[in-house]
Amino acid sequence: MNTSPILLTQPSPQWRATQSVGVDQLAQSISGWHQVYDQTSPGLFQGALTELMLGQVQLFIESSSHALVQTCKTWAGATWFGIPVHNRHGVRVDGAGVAADMLALHSGQGDFQLTTPDDFGFLGLVVQTECLRQYAAREHSDLPDDLLAQRVLRVPDAHLADFRRWMCQLLTDQSQQFDALTAQGQQLLLDEALCALVQLLTHGKHGPRENVSAQHARRTLCRARDYLHAHTDRCVTVHELCEQLGASPRALQDCFRKYVGLSPKTYLKALKLNEARRELGRDDSALSNVSDVAVRYGFWHMSQFAADYRWLFGELPSETLRKRGI
Repeated sequence: MNTSPILLTQPSPQWRATQSVGVDQLAQSISGWHQVYDQTSPGLFQGALTELMLGQVQLFIESSSHALVQTCKTWAGATWFGIPVHNRHGVRVDGAGVAADMLALHSGQGDFQLTTPDDFGFLGLVVQTECLRQYAAREHSDLPDDLLAQRVLRVPDAHLADFRRWMCQLLTDQSQQFDALTAQGQQLLLDEALCALVQLLTHGKHGPRENVSAQHARRTLCRARDYLHAHTDRCVTVHELCEQLGASPRALQDCFRKYVGLSPKTYLKALKLNEARRELGRDDSALSNVSDVAVRYGFWHMSQFAADYRWLFGELPSETLRKRGI
C-alpha cells in the first residue's frame, strides 16, 4: 500500500470516552468544535461521547437522551460527515431531512444546525477537505465540488450499513488497543477510515432537490437563527421576528414546523430557557440569583419560570445555580 498523503501528526491515536454528561458538557466535550446545544424535549438530560483523533481525521459517536437543536461549527477547512446510528424521524441538517439511506455533511467555514430527536445516536467523521481530495485522487476517485456542497447524500443501503457497522465497532473498542498500535498500524487504520469514506462518497448521489419555496423557507430559518443569536441579551418575540424577517406569522409557523419541528413560540421559549440555564451554571456570571437570571432572559413571572424550567430540564433553576463551581 502506498503511503497516505494524510500523515499522523501525533505520536499515537487520541481516544477518550465521556459518559452521562449534561447537555452543555456534551456540546463542549468534542475536540476542536464550537457548539451550542439547546434541549427542546422535557426531562433530565444524559449524553455520551466516544472520540478517536487519528491524525487529521476525527471519528466519534455521540448519544443524547433528549431532542436537541444543535448549532455546530468544526475547525476551518474541514468537512463533517454524519450518520444516524438508527433510522429515526426528525433528524435534520440545516432543515434537510436525513433519511435512512442518507449521509449528512457540511463543508465550509460557517456553522450548521442539527435537529435531533429523543434517544438519538450519531456517528461523525471530520477530515480536512483538501486532504480528503488528495486521498480520493490517489484512489482514482473524483469528488466534485458540488458533491461536498450538499447537505445530504443518498447512499445505497448496503454501503451505508457497512460503513456504520465499521465505525461502531471501531469506536466501541477499548483505548488500550489504540495505544498499542505501531506507527505502521496507525497509518493502516487511517488509510482504512479514509478508504471507507471515499468508497461511500463514490456511491453518493445528490439528495432531493429543493423547490423555490423550500429554499426560501430554509433561508428564512437561517436568518431567524442568526438574528436570535445576535440578540441573546434580551427576549425576542415572535412579532419582532416576523417584522425583522419580513415574514407573516403563518409563514414563520410553517417554516419552523417543517424544519425544526416546533412552533416559533415554543422554539423561542425553549431557546431562552436554555440560555437561562447556561447563565445559571456559569461560574463567572455576574448574576448571582435566580430572579436576576430570569429577568435577564425575559421571564418576569418567577413561579411560572421555575415551573417551565423544571418541566424542560428536570430540575429547578435553584438546583442548577447550586451546582456552580462543583
